[in-house]
Amino acid sequence: MIEFRNLHKSFDSHHVLRGVDLSVEEGETLALLGPSGTGKSVLIKHAIGLLDPDEGDVFVDGISIANASEKELRHARRRIGYVFQNAALFDSLTVAENLWLAQTDEREGRSLENCRAEAEELLAKVNLDPSVMMKLPSELSGGMRKRVGVARAIAHNPSYLLWDEPTTGLDPVNADNIDELIMTMREKLGVTSIVVTHDLDTAFEVGDRIALLYEGKVRACQTPEDILKNDDPVVKRFVRRTTRADAVE
Repeated sequence: MIEFRNLHKSFDSHHVLRGVDLSVEEGETLALLGPSGTGKSVLIKHAIGLLDPDEGDVFVDGISIANASEKELRHARRRIGYVFQNAALFDSLTVAENLWLAQTDEREGRSLENCRAEAEELLAKVNLDPSVMMKLPSELSGGMRKRVGVARAIAHNPSYLLWDEPTTGLDPVNADNIDELIMTMREKLGVTSIVVTHDLDTAFEVGDRIALLYEGKVRACQTPEDILKNDDPVVKRFVRRTTRADAVE
């Protein structure tokens, strides 16, 4: 379980988070909506200690991230995979090398062959052929790079996945593929996910619940069915359904 408790964060005089309270249950996929610049990515970065709160805390499996020791923080981070918006692959390294960097080095006597076999298994989980192993990120499509980013994020068999705008910049077909991948990770790996997105199709497709972050607070957090019935004018404005098919017609 991930719990955000009264989380506040400002950058200089800009107040981004103004007391966020939000819980994500085990096995749940929470879709996090909100206008650009409202702090969606800022929020999930607190869950792995990339940012420190000005006030409040985040708890991962009961561990306070803000007050965690170095050992506790390492333990928490091993349980969380982070899928960056732009995949954040090392451009000068091959796909295989990007994955090998993410694989644990705690086991002794691991051969290159073992690393290669693990990398192939990771790629298979995200429906990529082993033939991409020796390619550079620049040789891959946007959708393929996203999948490699997911493969790297699950290298440690995490209990949690944090997805930062996973469909941004993708065409409708590849966006649909990423949505399917998010659901596959839940079904096959049993992960708990937070999906930061501005894409309503993604939110309604993958989310067990949808949370709307607005002016630094959670304005609503409901099932897809219930949030469509919400009479709050702010919520109604953000959850108007426009399908990807409509967008390309």
